[in-house]
Amino acid sequence: MVERTMRNGKRIYTSAFKAWMVEQSRVPGASVSGLAVRHGVNANLLRHWTRLEHWGACAGAPVLLPVTVTQPEPAAVPSPMAEGSAPIEIVLGEAIVRVPVGVGLQHLRLVLQALRP
Repeated sequence: MVERTMRNGKRIYTSAFKAWMVEQSRVPGASVSGLAVRHGVNANLLRHWTRLEHWGACAGAPVLLPVTVTQPEPAAVPSPMAEGSAPIEIVLGEAIVRVPVGVGLQHLRLVLQALRP
């Protein structure tokens, strides 16, 4: 954790602790601020560590998925919306995929297959 403390009060952390904190901050759903507070580290300092190259700043970079464009099937006539029905929202990291009511199962299947890692 703390390797040493300078005269001015600045704490020097071990490389192993920094690497562990960066790794923990990349866990899906992890709160960088919450993690920093739990371990007595300034949140801005932890964010700085996550941007440093030697701790794999690119490891958390988004991965581009291949896309294939095909001729769409003729649109099915959507059934009247049932009372209280609403679109489906799928949260993927910082992106939200909204699936409107009445979307064809074939189209939904194609979208979900494209999003599979």
